[in-house]
Amino acid sequence: MTRSYDLPNQLTLLRMLAVPVLWVFALLEWRTPLGVGLAIAGSTDVLDGFLARRMRRTTRIGSQLDSIADMVLVVSIVIWLLLIRPDLFREHGLILVLWSALGLLTLAVGWLRFRRFANLHLYSAKAAGVIGHIFAIYMLLFDGPAAPFFWVAIGAGFLATTESLLFLLLRSRVDEKTGTLLRRSGRARASAP
Repeated sequence: MTRSYDLPNQLTLLRMLAVPVLWVFALLEWRTPLGVGLAIAGSTDVLDGFLARRMRRTTRIGSQLDSIADMVLVVSIVIWLLLIRPDLFREHGLILVLWSALGLLTLAVGWLRFRRFANLHLYSAKAAGVIGHIFAIYMLLFDGPAAPFFWVAIGAGFLATTESLLFLLLRSRVDEKTGTLLRRSGRARASAP
């Protein structure tokens, strides 16, 4: 029997299990099912975290599962767009390579400083994820040009990745519940008057 408090983790697992099906759609170049499937997968990303907080069932394993599912889906989206919309990469390849390099640097800093890939759930990353999903869905469903929506999506991605990198460089510990670098850490808040 399924317990209601398992629902957030089940949604995360559903997102992970959807990726192989979406890969089939991508390889067959079935753009509409891929775009719709991506919209559904993206909605589980928003919903799992909301339900976990609402039900007060946030766990470290749930946070890690969410981060892994997000990473697998984001990498897949980039490859799907490369397969289906190579024009995007011909037009904007350099900026995409720079953003990818910044992302890899962020992962490396997290590993070197904290011996793990930090499960940061920053507001900027959430906003960039939503914008990125909408952009990818648009690019899969429509043949129109990427600009100017591309610049909004890549700008949000650069801001979120930069905030994550700065967070990892400037903080002495990873607090996955800190929504922004601008907020002081839990200990500093507790001692503030």
